[in-house]
Amino acid sequence: MASFFISFAGVAFAVADDNWYYCKNYNRNFQKMKNPILKKFIPVIALFIFINLLILILKRVLIESGFEINFLLIANGLLFLLSLFGFFVQSKGVNSSNVNAFIRGIYSSLLMKMFVIVAAIFIYIFVAGGNVNKPSLFASMVFYLLYTSIEVIQLMKLARRKTNA
Repeated sequence: MASFFISFAGVAFAVADDNWYYCKNYNRNFQKMKNPILKKFIPVIALFIFINLLILILKRVLIESGFEINFLLIANGLLFLLSLFGFFVQSKGVNSSNVNAFIRGIYSSLLMKMFVIVAAIFIYIFVAGGNVNKPSLFASMVFYLLYTSIEVIQLMKLARRKTNA
């Protein structure tokens, strides 16, 4: 399971590198438009890698404390993917001159996160047979707060750079 998440981090870096290379080969206006978006997502990627490394390094301590390592890794991966999708949906709204597009981006990101997380919790309860690991569930709530706060901070920085406000 750990190798899956390490390879997942490699894929995330490969996608980010590919997008950077793609943007670099276009004219300066396209670069100015896209590079801030990719640069603003780097803290979320760093958080994903940091949390995975922390879980893997402290694996023995977490197991002794009653945490489920697989649940924490899967929750971290799911929250990273949701944050990635939500960030790009919301950044489209930030860059739009239409206020309604910004609001639609915020709402669609929020609803998508809510439905996916609720579905994941129901799947976890069904698979676990009602034995919910509360420490892992609360730790994943902390992960959600970390991802959301970094995402909001980066979107606020992106909105400040907007010239057509």
